[in-house]
Amino acid sequence: MAIIFASTARTPEIIRAVKARKMRKIASKLYTDDLTSAPEEIVHRHRLEIAAHFYPGAVISHRTALESNNVSPGGKFHLTLPRTVAPVRKLPGLEIRLWRGPASRADDTRLPLGDGRELFASSHARAVLENLQIARAHGGDEPKTLSAEELERWLDRHLRIFGLGWLDKLRQQAEGLSAGFGWDREQQELNQLVAAITGENSSYRLTTEFMRSRAHGKPYDPERMTLFRTLHARLAVERFVELPKPQSSELENRAFWEAYFSNFIEGTKFTVEEARVIVYDREAAKVLEKKRPDDAHDILETYRLIIDPKISGEVPKDKTHLLELLKRRHARMMASRSAIEPGVFKTTPNQFGSRMFVAPELAAETLVHGWPASRDLSSPTARALYVLFLIAEVHPFNDGNGRISRLGMNAELEAAGQARLIIPTSLRSDYLTVLEALTVNSNPEPFVSFARKLIELNRHMPFGSFEQSLAYFKQTGALEERSKANYEL
Repeated sequence: MAIIFASTARTPEIIRAVKARKMRKIASKLYTDDLTSAPEEIVHRHRLEIAAHFYPGAVISHRTALESNNVSPGGKFHLTLPRTVAPVRKLPGLEIRLWRGPASRADDTRLPLGDGRELFASSHARAVLENLQIARAHGGDEPKTLSAEELERWLDRHLRIFGLGWLDKLRQQAEGLSAGFGWDREQQELNQLVAAITGENSSYRLTTEFMRSRAHGKPYDPERMTLFRTLHARLAVERFVELPKPQSSELENRAFWEAYFSNFIEGTKFTVEEARVIVYDREAAKVLEKKRPDDAHDILETYRLIIDPKISGEVPKDKTHLLELLKRRHARMMASRSAIEPGVFKTTPNQFGSRMFVAPELAAETLVHGWPASRDLSSPTARALYVLFLIAEVHPFNDGNGRISRLGMNAELEAAGQARLIIPTSLRSDYLTVLEALTVNSNPEPFVSFARKLIELNRHMPFGSFEQSLAYFKQTGALEERSKANYEL
Protein backbone atom coordinates (compact mmCIF):
# COMPACT_ATOMS: atom_id res chain seq x y z
CA MET A 1 0.00 0.00 0.00
CA ALA A 2 1.39 3.39 -0.97
CA ILE A 3 1.01 7.07 -0.28
CA ILE A 4 0.54 9.23 -3.42
CA PHE A 5 1.36 12.93 -3.62
CA ALA A 6 -0.71 15.03 -6.00
CA SER A 7 1.04 17.03 -8.70
CA THR A 8 0.00 18.79 -11.91
CA ALA A 9 1.36 15.94 -14.00
CA ARG A 10 -0.45 13.26 -12.00
CA THR A 11 -3.80 15.02 -11.52
CA PRO A 12 -5.65 13.24 -14.42
CA GLU A 13 -4.37 9.84 -13.30
CA ILE A 14 -5.40 10.47 -9.69
CA ILE A 15 -8.89 11.70 -10.68
CA ARG A 16 -9.48 8.52 -12.73
CA ALA A 17 -8.24 6.31 -9.91
CA VAL A 18 -10.46 8.03 -7.34
CA LYS A 19 -13.53 7.71 -9.60
CA ALA A 20 -12.73 4.03 -10.11
CA ARG A 21 -12.42 3.64 -6.35
CA LYS A 22 -8.84 2.47 -6.63
CA MET A 23 -7.57 5.44 -4.69
CA ARG A 24 -8.88 7.89 -2.11
CA LYS A 25 -7.97 11.30 -0.76
CA ILE A 26 -6.91 11.54 2.88
CA ALA A 27 -5.66 15.16 3.03
CA SER A 28 -4.79 18.09 0.79
CA LYS A 29 -2.49 16.84 -2.00
CA LEU A 30 -2.34 13.44 -0.30
CA TYR A 31 -3.87 10.20 -1.62
CA THR A 32 -3.52 6.48 -1.01
CA ASP A 33 -4.43 3.18 -2.67
CA ASP A 34 -5.07 1.71 0.79
CA LEU A 35 -8.86 1.63 0.85
CA THR A 36 -9.32 -0.08 4.20
CA SER A 37 -6.96 1.36 6.82
CA ALA A 38 -8.00 4.39 8.83
CA PRO A 39 -6.52 7.67 7.49
CA GLU A 40 -4.83 8.25 10.86
CA GLU A 41 -3.09 4.90 10.61
CA ILE A 42 -1.92 5.57 7.06
CA VAL A 43 -0.54 9.01 7.94
CA HIS A 44 1.26 7.63 10.99
CA ARG A 45 2.81 4.82 8.95
CA HIS A 46 4.04 7.19 6.23
CA ARG A 47 4.84 10.21 8.39
CA LEU A 48 8.51 10.34 7.38
CA GLU A 49 7.72 10.15 3.66
CA ILE A 50 5.09 12.87 4.05
CA ALA A 51 7.45 15.14 5.96
CA ALA A 52 10.24 14.59 3.43
CA HIS A 53 7.91 15.37 0.53
CA PHE A 54 6.60 18.66 1.88
CA TYR A 55 9.74 19.71 3.77
CA PRO A 56 12.77 18.11 2.08
CA GLY A 57 15.97 18.41 4.10
CA ALA A 58 14.15 19.33 7.32
CA VAL A 59 15.56 18.23 10.67
CA ILE A 60 13.42 16.09 12.96
CA SER A 61 13.88 18.07 16.14
CA HIS A 62 12.95 18.85 19.73
CA ARG A 63 10.90 16.17 21.52
CA THR A 64 10.33 14.17 18.32
CA ALA A 65 14.07 13.55 17.95
CA LEU A 66 14.19 12.04 21.45
CA GLU A 67 10.97 10.09 20.93
CA SER A 68 12.62 7.93 18.24
CA ASN A 69 11.09 9.99 15.39
CA ASN A 70 7.65 9.00 16.59
CA VAL A 71 4.46 10.99 17.03
CA SER A 72 4.18 12.64 20.45
CA PRO A 73 1.36 11.75 22.88
CA GLY A 74 -0.36 14.94 21.72
CA GLY A 75 -0.19 13.88 18.06
CA LYS A 76 2.62 16.29 17.12
CA PHE A 77 5.65 15.81 14.87
CA HIS A 78 8.30 18.52 15.14
CA LEU A 79 10.58 19.65 12.31
CA THR A 80 13.15 22.44 12.04
CA LEU A 81 13.93 24.34 8.84
CA PRO A 82 16.33 27.24 8.24
CA ARG A 83 13.66 29.07 6.26
CA THR A 84 10.30 30.48 7.26
CA VAL A 85 7.28 28.32 6.38
CA ALA A 86 3.71 27.98 7.59
CA PRO A 87 4.08 26.80 11.22
CA VAL A 88 1.55 23.96 11.10
CA ARG A 89 0.36 21.25 8.70
CA LYS A 90 -2.67 19.36 9.96
CA LEU A 91 -3.29 15.83 8.77
CA PRO A 92 -5.56 13.03 10.05
CA GLY A 93 -4.19 12.05 13.45
CA LEU A 94 -1.04 14.14 12.99
CA GLU A 95 0.02 17.73 13.24
CA ILE A 96 3.40 18.64 11.76
CA ARG A 97 4.89 21.58 13.66
CA LEU A 98 7.55 23.65 11.89
CA TRP A 99 10.21 25.65 13.70
CA ARG A 100 12.80 27.97 12.25
CA GLY A 101 16.33 27.02 13.22
CA PRO A 102 19.74 25.75 12.09
CA ALA A 103 20.05 23.47 9.06
CA SER A 104 21.30 19.94 9.44
CA ARG A 105 24.89 19.31 10.52
CA ALA A 106 27.30 16.50 9.74
CA ASP A 107 26.53 14.74 13.05
CA ASP A 108 22.76 14.72 12.46
CA THR A 109 21.41 11.44 11.11
CA ARG A 110 20.51 11.37 7.41
CA LEU A 111 17.26 9.58 6.54
CA PRO A 112 16.92 8.95 2.76
CA LEU A 113 13.25 8.44 1.84
CA GLY A 114 13.18 7.81 -1.90
CA ASP A 115 12.84 10.03 -4.99
CA GLY A 116 15.89 11.97 -3.86
CA ARG A 117 14.09 13.27 -0.77
CA GLU A 118 15.56 13.08 2.68
CA LEU A 119 15.13 14.17 6.27
CA PHE A 120 17.65 14.51 9.05
CA ALA A 121 17.25 13.65 12.71
CA SER A 122 18.91 15.79 15.35
CA SER A 123 21.94 14.22 16.99
CA HIS A 124 21.51 13.41 20.66
CA ALA A 125 23.54 16.47 21.66
CA ARG A 126 21.51 18.81 19.46
CA ALA A 127 18.19 17.26 20.52
CA VAL A 128 19.00 17.64 24.21
CA LEU A 129 19.86 21.31 23.68
CA GLU A 130 16.59 21.76 21.74
CA ASN A 131 14.67 20.21 24.61
CA LEU A 132 16.28 22.65 27.04
CA GLN A 133 14.90 25.63 25.12
CA ILE A 134 12.21 27.71 26.75
CA ALA A 135 8.91 26.46 25.32
CA ARG A 136 5.62 27.94 26.40
CA ALA A 137 2.51 26.00 25.44
CA HIS A 138 -0.70 28.00 25.17
CA GLY A 139 -4.20 26.90 26.04
CA GLY A 140 -3.17 23.50 27.34
CA ASP A 141 -1.35 22.66 24.11
CA GLU A 142 1.59 20.30 24.15
CA PRO A 143 5.01 22.02 24.12
CA LYS A 144 7.71 21.18 21.59
CA THR A 145 10.04 20.05 24.37
CA LEU A 146 9.92 17.10 26.72
CA SER A 147 9.03 17.89 30.31
CA ALA A 148 11.88 17.89 32.83
CA GLU A 149 10.71 14.47 34.05
CA GLU A 150 10.59 13.05 30.51
CA LEU A 151 14.04 14.41 29.69
CA GLU A 152 15.51 12.95 32.87
CA ARG A 153 13.92 9.61 32.07
CA TRP A 154 15.45 9.69 28.58
CA LEU A 155 18.87 10.58 29.95
CA ASP A 156 18.69 7.91 32.64
CA ARG A 157 17.81 5.24 30.08
CA HIS A 158 20.87 6.11 28.02
CA LEU A 159 23.08 6.30 31.10
CA ARG A 160 22.02 2.78 32.02
CA ILE A 161 23.04 1.59 28.56
CA PHE A 162 26.19 3.63 27.88
CA GLY A 163 27.45 4.77 31.29
CA LEU A 164 28.60 8.14 32.65
CA GLY A 165 31.24 8.53 29.93
CA TRP A 166 28.42 8.95 27.43
CA LEU A 167 27.01 11.89 29.36
CA ASP A 168 30.32 13.75 29.40
CA LYS A 169 30.77 13.11 25.68
CA LEU A 170 27.24 14.40 25.05
CA ARG A 171 28.04 17.61 26.94
CA GLN A 172 31.27 18.13 24.96
CA GLN A 173 29.49 17.60 21.64
CA ALA A 174 26.80 20.07 22.70
CA GLU A 175 29.44 22.71 23.45
CA GLY A 176 30.56 22.69 19.82
CA LEU A 177 26.98 22.96 18.58
CA SER A 178 25.84 25.67 20.99
CA ALA A 179 28.79 27.87 20.06
CA GLY A 180 27.82 27.68 16.39
CA PHE A 181 24.08 28.07 17.00
CA GLY A 182 24.31 30.80 19.61
CA TRP A 183 22.58 28.60 22.18
CA ASP A 184 24.55 29.80 25.20
CA ARG A 185 21.60 29.64 27.60
CA GLU A 186 20.79 26.06 26.60
CA GLN A 187 24.43 25.02 27.02
CA GLN A 188 24.58 26.53 30.49
CA GLU A 189 21.39 24.67 31.38
CA LEU A 190 22.91 21.42 30.12
CA ASN A 191 26.11 22.01 32.09
CA GLN A 192 24.07 22.47 35.26
CA LEU A 193 21.96 19.40 34.48
CA VAL A 194 25.07 17.25 33.99
CA ALA A 195 26.55 18.60 37.22
CA ALA A 196 23.35 17.74 39.10
CA ILE A 197 23.28 14.20 37.68
CA THR A 198 26.90 13.57 38.66
CA GLY A 199 26.39 14.86 42.19
CA GLU A 200 28.24 18.17 41.84
CA ASN A 201 27.09 21.59 43.01
CA SER A 202 24.42 22.77 40.61
CA SER A 203 21.58 25.22 40.26
CA TYR A 204 19.55 22.59 38.37
CA ARG A 205 16.90 20.86 40.46
CA LEU A 206 16.32 17.27 39.42
CA THR A 207 12.63 16.41 39.32
CA THR A 208 12.64 12.61 39.45
CA GLU A 209 13.38 10.43 42.45
CA PHE A 210 15.41 7.96 40.38
CA MET A 211 17.68 10.69 39.01
CA ARG A 212 18.16 12.20 42.47
CA SER A 213 19.09 8.73 43.70
CA ARG A 214 21.61 8.45 40.86
CA ALA A 215 23.08 11.84 41.82
CA HIS A 216 23.68 10.44 45.33
CA GLY A 217 25.56 7.47 43.90
CA LYS A 218 22.66 5.04 44.27
CA PRO A 219 21.23 4.53 40.78
CA TYR A 220 18.43 2.04 40.16
CA ASP A 221 16.30 0.91 37.22
CA PRO A 222 13.06 2.96 37.08
CA GLU A 223 11.65 0.90 34.21
CA ARG A 224 11.93 -2.22 36.38
CA MET A 225 10.11 -0.33 39.12
CA THR A 226 7.23 0.24 36.71
CA LEU A 227 7.24 -3.48 35.93
CA PHE A 228 7.25 -4.38 39.63
CA ARG A 229 4.31 -2.04 40.25
CA THR A 230 2.40 -3.75 37.44
CA LEU A 231 2.97 -7.16 39.00
CA HIS A 232 2.19 -5.86 42.49
CA ALA A 233 -1.16 -4.44 41.36
CA ARG A 234 -2.11 -7.76 39.75
CA LEU A 235 -1.04 -9.91 42.70
CA ALA A 236 -2.90 -7.64 45.13
CA VAL A 237 -6.28 -8.57 43.65
CA GLU A 238 -5.64 -12.29 43.17
CA ARG A 239 -6.99 -14.75 45.72
CA PHE A 240 -4.61 -17.68 45.83
CA VAL A 241 -5.25 -21.04 47.44
CA GLU A 242 -3.06 -21.09 50.56
CA LEU A 243 -1.39 -24.44 51.25
CA PRO A 244 -1.14 -25.31 54.98
CA LYS A 245 2.12 -25.98 56.77
CA PRO A 246 3.15 -29.62 56.21
CA GLN A 247 3.72 -32.14 58.98
CA SER A 248 7.24 -32.09 60.44
CA SER A 249 7.73 -35.68 59.33
CA GLU A 250 7.54 -34.51 55.69
CA LEU A 251 10.06 -31.66 55.88
CA GLU A 252 13.22 -33.62 55.05
CA ASN A 253 11.62 -35.35 52.07
CA ARG A 254 10.21 -32.06 50.80
CA ALA A 255 13.62 -30.42 51.16
CA PHE A 256 15.24 -33.09 49.02
CA TRP A 257 12.72 -32.76 46.21
CA GLU A 258 12.78 -28.96 46.29
CA ALA A 259 16.58 -28.98 46.04
CA TYR A 260 16.56 -31.59 43.29
CA PHE A 261 14.00 -29.84 41.09
CA SER A 262 15.38 -26.35 41.73
CA ASN A 263 18.82 -27.43 40.53
CA PHE A 264 17.40 -29.32 37.56
CA ILE A 265 15.71 -26.11 36.37
CA GLU A 266 19.13 -24.47 36.26
CA GLY A 267 20.69 -27.29 34.26
CA THR A 268 22.29 -29.23 37.14
CA LYS A 269 21.00 -32.58 35.92
CA PHE A 270 21.57 -35.65 38.03
CA THR A 271 19.31 -38.68 38.25
CA VAL A 272 17.18 -38.86 41.37
CA GLU A 273 19.29 -41.76 42.61
CA GLU A 274 22.51 -39.78 42.14
CA ALA A 275 21.02 -36.82 43.97
CA ARG A 276 20.06 -39.11 46.86
CA VAL A 277 23.63 -40.30 47.12
CA ILE A 278 24.97 -36.72 47.07
CA VAL A 279 22.62 -35.61 49.86
CA TYR A 280 22.56 -38.68 52.13
CA ASP A 281 25.66 -40.83 51.52
CA ARG A 282 28.79 -38.75 51.98
CA GLU A 283 31.18 -41.63 51.39
CA ALA A 284 29.53 -42.84 48.17
CA ALA A 285 29.07 -39.24 47.03
CA LYS A 286 32.84 -38.78 46.71
CA VAL A 287 32.81 -40.65 43.38
CA LEU A 288 30.19 -38.28 41.92
CA GLU A 289 31.89 -35.26 43.44
CA LYS A 290 35.16 -36.15 41.70
CA LYS A 291 33.38 -36.17 38.34
CA ARG A 292 31.22 -33.06 38.90
CA PRO A 293 32.32 -31.39 42.14
CA ASP A 294 30.57 -28.04 41.59
CA ASP A 295 27.24 -29.49 40.51
CA ALA A 296 27.21 -31.97 43.38
CA HIS A 297 27.99 -29.19 45.84
CA ASP A 298 25.14 -27.06 44.44
CA ILE A 299 22.57 -29.78 45.13
CA LEU A 300 23.91 -30.52 48.61
CA GLU A 301 24.09 -26.86 49.68
CA THR A 302 20.66 -26.03 48.24
CA TYR A 303 19.28 -28.91 50.30
CA ARG A 304 21.08 -27.68 53.43
CA LEU A 305 19.70 -24.15 52.97
CA ILE A 306 16.17 -25.56 52.73
CA ILE A 307 16.47 -27.91 55.69
CA ASP A 308 18.22 -25.40 57.97
CA PRO A 309 15.50 -23.71 60.08
CA LYS A 310 17.86 -20.86 60.95
CA ILE A 311 17.75 -19.54 57.38
CA SER A 312 15.08 -21.46 55.42
CA GLY A 313 12.21 -19.27 56.67
CA GLU A 314 14.18 -16.09 57.25
CA VAL A 315 12.66 -13.03 55.58
CA PRO A 316 14.20 -9.56 55.43
CA LYS A 317 13.47 -7.15 58.27
CA ASP A 318 14.53 -4.14 56.23
CA LYS A 319 16.39 -3.15 53.07
CA THR A 320 19.84 -3.69 54.57
CA HIS A 321 18.87 -7.14 55.84
CA LEU A 322 17.51 -7.98 52.37
CA LEU A 323 20.90 -7.53 50.70
CA GLU A 324 22.75 -9.27 53.53
CA LEU A 325 20.38 -12.26 53.45
CA LEU A 326 20.67 -12.69 49.69
CA LYS A 327 24.46 -12.58 49.87
CA ARG A 328 24.55 -15.01 52.79
CA ARG A 329 22.37 -17.56 51.01
CA HIS A 330 24.39 -17.22 47.83
CA ALA A 331 27.72 -17.53 49.66
CA ARG A 332 26.61 -20.82 51.21
CA MET A 333 25.02 -22.28 48.10
CA MET A 334 27.89 -21.44 45.72
CA ALA A 335 30.80 -21.83 48.17
CA SER A 336 32.63 -24.27 45.89
CA ARG A 337 32.45 -21.98 42.86
CA SER A 338 35.06 -19.34 43.58
CA ALA A 339 35.07 -18.20 39.95
CA ILE A 340 31.55 -16.80 40.24
CA GLU A 341 32.32 -14.94 43.49
CA PRO A 342 29.96 -16.47 46.06
CA GLY A 343 28.05 -13.86 48.04
CA VAL A 344 29.19 -11.00 45.81
CA PHE A 345 26.86 -9.07 43.51
CA LYS A 346 27.64 -9.25 39.80
CA THR A 347 30.02 -6.84 38.10
CA THR A 348 29.24 -7.86 34.52
CA PRO A 349 25.84 -7.92 32.76
CA ASN A 350 23.89 -11.18 32.44
CA GLN A 351 20.97 -12.33 30.33
CA PHE A 352 18.92 -15.39 29.43
CA GLY A 353 17.80 -15.57 25.79
CA SER A 354 16.09 -12.27 24.98
CA ARG A 355 15.72 -11.51 28.67
CA MET A 356 18.18 -8.78 29.72
CA PHE A 357 18.56 -8.42 33.46
CA VAL A 358 19.25 -5.32 35.54
CA ALA A 359 22.68 -3.75 34.94
CA PRO A 360 25.27 -4.59 37.63
CA GLU A 361 25.64 -1.04 38.94
CA LEU A 362 21.85 -0.82 39.41
CA ALA A 363 21.24 -4.24 40.98
CA ALA A 364 21.48 -3.45 44.70
CA GLU A 365 19.40 -0.28 44.63
CA THR A 366 16.78 -1.83 42.33
CA LEU A 367 16.34 -4.59 44.91
CA VAL A 368 16.22 -2.02 47.72
CA HIS A 369 13.60 0.10 45.93
CA GLY A 370 11.56 -2.85 44.69
CA TRP A 371 11.38 -4.96 47.84
CA PRO A 372 9.25 -2.76 50.19
CA ALA A 373 6.17 -3.22 47.99
CA SER A 374 6.18 -6.92 48.89
CA ARG A 375 5.30 -6.02 52.48
CA ASP A 376 2.08 -4.34 51.31
CA LEU A 377 0.68 -7.61 49.96
CA SER A 378 -1.60 -9.27 52.50
CA SER A 379 -1.47 -12.72 50.90
CA PRO A 380 1.69 -14.70 51.79
CA THR A 381 1.52 -16.37 48.38
CA ALA A 382 1.33 -13.01 46.64
CA ARG A 383 4.33 -11.80 48.66
CA ALA A 384 6.23 -14.95 47.78
CA LEU A 385 5.54 -14.63 44.06
CA TYR A 386 6.49 -10.95 44.07
CA VAL A 387 9.81 -11.71 45.80
CA LEU A 388 10.45 -14.55 43.36
CA PHE A 389 10.11 -12.26 40.37
CA LEU A 390 11.94 -9.33 42.00
CA ILE A 391 15.09 -11.37 42.62
CA ALA A 392 14.89 -13.26 39.33
CA GLU A 393 14.40 -10.02 37.38
CA VAL A 394 17.31 -8.20 39.00
CA HIS A 395 19.53 -11.31 38.76
CA PRO A 396 22.02 -9.88 41.25
CA PHE A 397 24.68 -12.59 41.05
CA ASN A 398 26.86 -14.03 38.31
CA ASP A 399 25.16 -17.42 38.70
CA GLY A 400 22.67 -19.17 40.97
CA ASN A 401 20.02 -16.46 40.70
CA GLY A 402 17.14 -18.80 39.90
CA ARG A 403 17.77 -20.92 42.97
CA ILE A 404 18.22 -17.84 45.16
CA SER A 405 14.93 -16.38 43.89
CA ARG A 406 13.05 -19.60 44.65
CA LEU A 407 14.63 -19.79 48.12
CA GLY A 408 13.39 -16.24 48.68
CA MET A 409 9.91 -17.19 47.52
CA ASN A 410 9.69 -20.20 49.79
CA ALA A 411 11.10 -18.36 52.80
CA GLU A 412 8.08 -16.05 52.58
CA LEU A 413 5.72 -19.03 52.57
CA GLU A 414 7.50 -20.86 55.38
CA ALA A 415 7.61 -17.72 57.55
CA ALA A 416 3.83 -17.41 57.10
CA GLY A 417 3.26 -21.01 58.19
CA GLN A 418 2.51 -22.34 54.71
CA ALA A 419 3.94 -25.07 52.51
CA ARG A 420 6.92 -24.30 50.33
CA LEU A 421 6.28 -24.57 46.58
CA ILE A 422 8.15 -27.03 44.40
CA ILE A 423 8.49 -26.45 40.65
CA PRO A 424 8.86 -29.88 39.01
CA THR A 425 10.93 -30.51 35.91
CA SER A 426 7.74 -30.89 33.85
CA LEU A 427 7.02 -27.17 34.43
CA ARG A 428 10.55 -25.92 33.74
CA SER A 429 9.79 -24.61 30.25
CA ASP A 430 6.50 -23.05 31.37
CA TYR A 431 8.19 -21.39 34.32
CA LEU A 432 10.96 -19.80 32.27
CA THR A 433 8.49 -18.75 29.57
CA VAL A 434 6.14 -16.89 31.90
CA LEU A 435 9.05 -15.07 33.55
CA GLU A 436 10.23 -13.93 30.13
CA ALA A 437 6.70 -12.88 29.13
CA LEU A 438 6.49 -10.69 32.20
CA THR A 439 9.89 -9.13 31.50
CA VAL A 440 9.45 -8.56 27.78
CA ASN A 441 5.72 -7.81 27.54
CA SER A 442 4.99 -6.42 31.03
CA ASN A 443 2.10 -8.88 31.09
CA PRO A 444 1.55 -10.50 34.52
CA GLU A 445 -1.36 -12.72 33.45
CA PRO A 446 0.72 -15.73 32.29
CA PHE A 447 2.73 -15.53 35.51
CA VAL A 448 -0.39 -15.52 37.69
CA SER A 449 -1.98 -18.31 35.62
CA PHE A 450 1.19 -20.39 36.03
CA ALA A 451 1.19 -19.74 39.78
CA ARG A 452 -2.37 -21.04 40.11
CA LYS A 453 -1.42 -24.21 38.26
CA LEU A 454 1.73 -24.62 40.35
CA ILE A 455 -0.23 -24.33 43.60
CA GLU A 456 -2.77 -26.86 42.40
CA LEU A 457 -0.02 -29.33 41.51
CA ASN A 458 1.66 -28.86 44.87
CA ARG A 459 -1.66 -29.40 46.63
CA HIS A 460 -1.70 -33.01 45.38
CA MET A 461 1.99 -33.90 45.82
CA PRO A 462 2.47 -36.64 48.45
CA PHE A 463 5.50 -36.46 50.76
CA GLY A 464 4.80 -39.20 53.28
CA SER A 465 7.95 -41.02 52.14
CA PHE A 466 10.59 -40.77 49.43
CA GLU A 467 9.21 -43.86 47.70
CA GLN A 468 5.68 -42.44 47.67
CA SER A 469 6.90 -39.15 46.20
CA LEU A 470 9.06 -40.85 43.57
CA ALA A 471 6.21 -43.10 42.43
CA TYR A 472 3.86 -40.11 42.16
CA PHE A 473 6.36 -37.98 40.22
CA LYS A 474 7.03 -40.84 37.81
CA GLN A 475 3.34 -41.50 37.32
CA THR A 476 2.49 -37.84 36.65
CA GLY A 477 5.53 -37.18 34.44
CA ALA A 478 6.85 -34.52 36.83
CA LEU A 479 10.43 -35.72 36.23
CA GLU A 480 10.24 -35.16 32.49
CA GLU A 481 10.77 -31.92 30.60
CA ARG A 482 7.78 -30.95 28.50
CA SER A 483 7.02 -28.23 25.97
CA LYS A 484 5.51 -25.08 27.43
CA ALA A 485 1.76 -24.78 27.91
CA ASN A 486 -0.35 -21.87 26.74
CA TYR A 487 -0.68 -19.24 29.47
CA GLU A 488 -2.17 -16.59 27.19
CA LEU A 489 1.28 -15.32 26.27
